[in-house]
Amino acid sequence: MSSTGTNAYCLPCQQLTHWIEILVRDENNQPFSGVTGVVVDSNQVEHPVELSDAPILIEQLPPGPVQLVLDAEPWILEAQAETHPRNNTDKPTKDFAAGYSGHNGGLVKYAEITTGDLTLLPEKVTLPTYHQKGQGDAVKLIVDKTYVLQVRAYKFITLRVGMFFDGTANNTYGAKWGKQELEKYYSTWKAKYEADCDILSRKTGYSKNDIPEVLLSDDCFAYPKKDNFFISLFKNDDGEIETVEGSATNELTNVQKLSDLYIQSDGSIIEGLFTDSIYVTGIGTGNSTNIAPADESVIWGQGAGIGEYGVVEKVNTGIEQFISLIKLQKTKFEKNPNNPIDGICKIQFDAFGFSRGAAAARHFINVVANGKAGQLAKFVEKEVLQGNTYLPYRFDWNETEKNKASCEITFAGLFDTVASVVHLVSLSSKTVLDFDFSTHTDNGAAKLWLDPKRVRQAVHLTADSTIECRDNFSLNHLNSRDEEHFYEFVLPGAHSDIGGGYQSRLSYKEKDDYLLPVLEKQLIKKVHRHFSDRWSEERAIKYVEKKLDLYKQRDLLTGWDPKSYIDSPIIKTVKNGKGEGGHVSGSLFIKRRVEGDLSRLYLRLMYGLAEFHGVPISDDEEFVWSDPDMGFYNVKDSYLSNRTSFSFEAFNKKILKMAKQGDYEGLDAEFKDPKLKRNLMSMNLFHHSSSDSIGMGPLWNESEGCYRRASYECKEGE
Repeated sequence: MSSTGTNAYCLPCQQLTHWIEILVRDENNQPFSGVTGVVVDSNQVEHPVELSDAPILIEQLPPGPVQLVLDAEPWILEAQAETHPRNNTDKPTKDFAAGYSGHNGGLVKYAEITTGDLTLLPEKVTLPTYHQKGQGDAVKLIVDKTYVLQVRAYKFITLRVGMFFDGTANNTYGAKWGKQELEKYYSTWKAKYEADCDILSRKTGYSKNDIPEVLLSDDCFAYPKKDNFFISLFKNDDGEIETVEGSATNELTNVQKLSDLYIQSDGSIIEGLFTDSIYVTGIGTGNSTNIAPADESVIWGQGAGIGEYGVVEKVNTGIEQFISLIKLQKTKFEKNPNNPIDGICKIQFDAFGFSRGAAAARHFINVVANGKAGQLAKFVEKEVLQGNTYLPYRFDWNETEKNKASCEITFAGLFDTVASVVHLVSLSSKTVLDFDFSTHTDNGAAKLWLDPKRVRQAVHLTADSTIECRDNFSLNHLNSRDEEHFYEFVLPGAHSDIGGGYQSRLSYKEKDDYLLPVLEKQLIKKVHRHFSDRWSEERAIKYVEKKLDLYKQRDLLTGWDPKSYIDSPIIKTVKNGKGEGGHVSGSLFIKRRVEGDLSRLYLRLMYGLAEFHGVPISDDEEFVWSDPDMGFYNVKDSYLSNRTSFSFEAFNKKILKMAKQGDYEGLDAEFKDPKLKRNLMSMNLFHHSSSDSIGMGPLWNESEGCYRRASYECKEGE
């Protein structure tokens, strides 16, 4: 074979008198360009060609068939380019062929062919079925004719997916079940509450409608608990009471509420974009989607952030759900054979998360940023090989430039990141197991640093460090906060006042007087002191009382209402058998009513900024915020206690408007105004998240003389 057009075994005088003319066009009658190849004649002689707006004309050919073979890589890239879109309205190339005057006035033949008809695919390179060799018109190129070849166009989509990682012990399905049970418990609780108020009214002189929460009995604060088997045999209740605890006591978080507002395509493609959302249940809770009590890993998942329901495993769960989405998407697209979707040209993620879920969102972003070597890319490429999806030839997992990137994080919406992952394995110490249970100093396998080149926009809403001051709830700052597209707010409120999960009466339609979900009882401090005789017993009691008062005074420095603390700490003395020794224990409690509405303010803040930055999210022209059937989103001044001239409802509207306009400077000024913190505190909108239970104690800052939680900067690679 020779590129000169000669062959030692042919008879030139009998053969080289023929020609062929070929025009390769797209569905819009536009030429392809920059693609080289050869025309192979019947003597297997190769004639170099290049696609352009000019026809391919080869003369002095032998008789018989010829073959056009284009170089695979440039041809596939050009055929799949966005400059050659699909045309579903008319046939301009066919019309062009009908009026085209061929070479030497010869016959003009029109055919619709595929990318695969004009090239030899390299090993491991595949094309969508619609574009494979032989899927178009059966055409054989013969000399002395003109051919107008229309190549089928590709239709790729941008797949944009919202990844929503819920917080520790937050589980939408368990919370929905819990709400159902609390709704059923209303009448039982109401009877207990009214009886309590009646007794207290006669004792104290307070009106039954004005009994301070601090005076209510513990029964009024207790969530429903299932009777044991023997007690249930002798009861004749209308319906069996189930125990409501753990994640079932929570309201839906801002993560779930934003997920519900994320636009999900119904199978239709709008301007080449297909959107969907994936919700991942909170750290330490199971992955079931049944409306039922969640399977909960209290110690390893919720306590340590590791294990089957830990931070890293929840990211793996999210990736598995994404792969399932890709498979389901292919099924949806195949339902429209007249306008098939060939694959995904770009993948965009909007990653949201709260608490350890925010850590999971950040770790997920790192998995994406690992590019072709990362877990996400490997899983998707596996689906490509199995024919469950297709990525164009130019798809590049590692590209970071915005206009060229094939896979990117378009928005990261984070609520108060608390990674708090126990680190059991040490690569630096002499022992493999170092059992580091200081959950705030190491993030284990979770990676929190976000690459500014891969993340287009990041917003981090963090809690005020004097209100959220728990020792084991250290904040993991967003890195690169000086970057124009990375922003971190410090907001008045406790951890779940930011990310959601606290109950609001607005969620209980037609039960305005149902206070149980918003009653808060916290053990501020428990103090013990041993004694050996009755003289040291008195000293022990005084010691306990003094210590409790010290902790109360420290607690009050935050700004809590003194009226919310029980008047006298509960002091108990326990003797040791027959001897005079024993120990004294004292407990200081706070009892109050706290509406869970503050997180709805920060929901509006995050929603507005997400909308401003182009996240496909909709509040139905703001109707969702006031729709009475959307109680999880509503805010009403009439439900709040200790109301002043400050309107919380109006402030919510103001913040939403500013956020939708992307007014970062104005928003920052609003939330830094000390008057706002005082107003919210006076309205009992801050929850007292710290307590004397395991892992929930406050962190005392000796140098500042107040409670303040620790926070940690984020280093690259960690």
